[in-house]
Amino acid sequence: MLGLGGLITQLIEDARSLAQAEVNLLKSKAFAILRRSRTAIVLLLIAACLAFASVVALMLGLVLALAPLVGAALAGLILLAGGLAMAAFLGWLAIRLLAGPPRKPEPETPA
Repeated sequence: MLGLGGLITQLIEDARSLAQAEVNLLKSKAFAILRRSRTAIVLLLIAACLAFASVVALMLGLVLALAPLVGAALAGLILLAGGLAMAAFLGWLAIRLLAGPPRKPEPETPA
């Protein structure tokens, strides 16, 4: 039969073992999710690359379409300005969405 000190020591060891088992369980769950998600992540990256290439092709096509009208350099500058303006707007919109809805002003209470 264990004394009080032995029981406390056993309790501490059991708590450590339980904590280590929980950590190992969470690690195995995380790695299982990563293994399942790996293919989906690769497919999303490929889709993003294809979308980017399509946008580049569209921009090039627009430059080539505008070049006879305004010249190649000016067509490039026009599309650069338009692309940067759209990027700035989308960035501003994303920041507003991340910041959340505006807070309503609290009514002032007389002192």
